[in-house]
Amino acid sequence: MFKRRWLCFGRIRSDEGFSVYYGHRTVYYSDERGEFQIGYEDGLLFPDLLPESHKALILNRVLQALEWDGHNPRVWTAPVRE
Repeated sequence: MFKRRWLCFGRIRSDEGFSVYYGHRTVYYSDERGEFQIGYEDGLLFPDLLPESHKALILNRVLQALEWDGHNPRVWTAPVRE
Protein backbone atom coordinates (compact mmCIF):
# COMPACT_ATOMS: atom_id res chain seq x y z
CA MET A 1 0.00 0.00 0.00
CA PHE A 2 1.21 3.48 -0.83
CA LYS A 3 0.65 6.83 0.82
CA ARG A 4 1.81 10.43 0.67
CA ARG A 5 2.25 12.96 3.39
CA TRP A 6 0.73 15.71 1.24
CA LEU A 7 -1.84 15.36 -1.51
CA CYS A 8 -0.03 15.26 -4.90
CA PHE A 9 3.33 16.34 -3.41
CA GLY A 10 6.28 14.67 -1.76
CA ARG A 11 7.50 11.12 -1.61
CA ILE A 12 5.36 8.13 -2.40
CA ARG A 13 5.96 5.79 0.54
CA SER A 14 5.31 2.07 0.63
CA ASP A 15 4.48 -0.23 3.53
CA GLU A 16 7.37 -2.38 2.24
CA GLY A 17 9.91 0.25 3.32
CA PHE A 18 10.79 2.01 0.08
CA SER A 19 9.95 5.42 -1.32
CA VAL A 20 9.79 7.01 -4.76
CA TYR A 21 9.84 10.68 -5.68
CA TYR A 22 10.10 12.79 -8.80
CA GLY A 23 12.95 14.99 -9.94
CA HIS A 24 13.64 16.77 -13.23
CA ARG A 25 13.44 13.98 -15.85
CA THR A 26 14.28 11.56 -13.05
CA VAL A 27 12.58 9.29 -10.56
CA TYR A 28 14.40 8.62 -7.31
CA TYR A 29 13.99 5.32 -5.48
CA SER A 30 15.29 4.72 -1.97
CA ASP A 31 15.28 1.78 0.42
CA GLU A 32 17.70 0.06 2.80
CA ARG A 33 20.20 -0.42 -0.06
CA GLY A 34 20.45 3.30 -0.74
CA GLU A 35 19.08 5.79 -3.24
CA PHE A 36 18.99 5.19 -6.98
CA GLN A 37 18.17 7.46 -9.93
CA ILE A 38 16.16 6.31 -12.91
CA GLY A 39 15.67 8.50 -15.96
CA TYR A 40 11.97 9.26 -16.55
CA GLU A 41 10.68 11.21 -19.51
CA ASP A 42 7.45 11.05 -21.53
CA GLY A 43 6.23 8.03 -19.59
CA LEU A 44 9.42 6.02 -20.19
CA LEU A 45 11.79 4.75 -17.52
CA PHE A 46 15.47 4.51 -18.48
CA PRO A 47 17.04 2.09 -15.96
CA ASP A 48 20.59 2.04 -17.42
CA LEU A 49 22.29 3.10 -14.17
CA LEU A 50 20.65 0.53 -11.90
CA PRO A 51 22.80 -2.31 -10.59
CA GLU A 52 21.88 -5.57 -12.35
CA SER A 53 21.59 -7.43 -9.03
CA HIS A 54 18.63 -5.28 -7.89
CA LYS A 55 17.27 -4.00 -11.22
CA ALA A 56 14.19 -6.23 -11.46
CA LEU A 57 13.05 -5.55 -7.87
CA ILE A 58 13.62 -1.79 -8.08
CA LEU A 59 11.88 -1.46 -11.46
CA ASN A 60 8.90 -3.47 -10.28
CA ARG A 61 8.52 -1.29 -7.20
CA VAL A 62 8.92 1.97 -9.14
CA LEU A 63 6.35 0.84 -11.71
CA GLN A 64 3.87 0.01 -8.94
CA ALA A 65 4.38 3.39 -7.26
CA LEU A 66 4.00 5.36 -10.49
CA GLU A 67 0.87 3.43 -11.45
CA TRP A 68 -0.57 4.14 -7.99
CA ASP A 69 0.16 7.82 -8.68
CA GLY A 70 -1.94 7.72 -11.86
CA HIS A 71 0.81 7.27 -14.47
CA ASN A 72 1.22 4.52 -17.04
CA PRO A 73 5.02 4.12 -17.18
CA ARG A 74 6.90 1.82 -19.54
CA VAL A 75 10.49 0.59 -19.37
CA TRP A 76 12.67 1.56 -22.33
CA THR A 77 14.79 -1.21 -23.78
CA ALA A 78 17.53 -0.68 -26.30
CA PRO A 79 16.80 -2.00 -29.79
CA VAL A 80 18.64 -5.19 -30.70
CA ARG A 81 21.31 -4.66 -33.35
CA GLU A 82 21.99 -7.31 -35.91
